[in-house]
Amino acid sequence: KEKDNKPKEALGVIDEKGTADLVPKAYRTMVLKTLRYQHKLKEDSFAEIQLEAIIMERMTKSPRIMDIYGHCGFSVSAELVPIEFEERVVPGEGMFELKEVEERNKNGLRPYNTFTAEEKLGFALEMAESIADLHGYEDGIIVHDDVQLCQWMTTPDGKLKLGDFNRATIMTWDEINGSYCKFANGAAFGNYRAPEEFAAINLDEQIDTFSFCNNIYALITGLWNFYDTDDDGEVHKKLIGGDLAFVDPRWKDRSYEEGKLVELLPKCWAYDPDERISIFDAVEYLRQAIDEKPKHQD
Repeated sequence: KEKDNKPKEALGVIDEKGTADLVPKAYRTMVLKTLRYQHKLKEDSFAEIQLEAIIMERMTKSPRIMDIYGHCGFSVSAELVPIEFEERVVPGEGMFELKEVEERNKNGLRPYNTFTAEEKLGFALEMAESIADLHGYEDGIIVHDDVQLCQWMTTPDGKLKLGDFNRATIMTWDEINGSYCKFANGAAFGNYRAPEEFAAINLDEQIDTFSFCNNIYALITGLWNFYDTDDDGEVHKKLIGGDLAFVDPRWKDRSYEEGKLVELLPKCWAYDPDERISIFDAVEYLRQAIDEKPKHQD
C-alpha cells in the first residue's frame, strides 16, 4: 500500500514478511478478474468478458494498456498493476459543500491531492495517450465507453496503465457511406458521462474525450467534477442543460502546467461532439505543452 506520493520506492507492495519493500516477484504477479458472485452466468455477461479479452489481446503491443495472459469463460487473467491511481488523485470522498472549498481556498488555491504541477501534466498526457491507442487502433476505432479515474492503475515504477474494457464498443464500418457507424450504449448512469450519452443514440469516440477531461479536472483540484452535488439525477440535468463543473479562474495562473490543463478543459467539454477536440488533438496539445515548458520558463 502506498505511503505517500513518491514513485518507485514509496509505492511498495507487501511481501511475505509484511513489510512495504518492493520485491522482484511483484513485477511478475498476475491477477484473475472474474464475474462477481452476485451476477448470473448469462450470455450477455460472457459477451462482455469476451469483449474485454479481445480488446486486451489486440492492444498487447501498447505499453499503456494492461497485458492479458489468458481468458476462459467468465474470467480474464492479466498482469497485476498494483497501485490505485484514483485514490491518489482524489483522496477521500472528493465531495464537499461549496462553502467548504471556498473557505479552504480563500487565501490561495490548495488542491486536495499532493501532485506537483509537473506530475499533473505528465499524468494527463499518459491518460490521453492510452485512450488514443484505442481510438487509433489500426483495425478500427475502439471506444472505451467508461473513462474514469479508477480505470487506470499505477505500476511500481510510476507508469499508468488503462484497463477494464467490458463496456467498450468496437465501432463498425459502413462500407456504403465510407464512415464509422454511430452506436447506442443504453441508459447513462453516474456523473462522468458526456451530455449526448443521455440520449443514448448516435454516439462515437468523442464520449471518451469528454469524460477524459473530467479526469483532468480531478487532477487539477483533487475533487470530483461536481463535488458539491451528491445526486446523480441533478448532475444529469446539469450536463443535459450544458452546465459544466466550476473551475476557479485562479487555477489558470497558479502554475504553467495547471494553466495549460485549464485551457484544455473547454476544448474537451464542448457540448456538441462535432465541436469537441479529438483525443489525438489532446495528446498533441499536451505534448506541445510539455515541450514548450523550457521556453516559457526562460
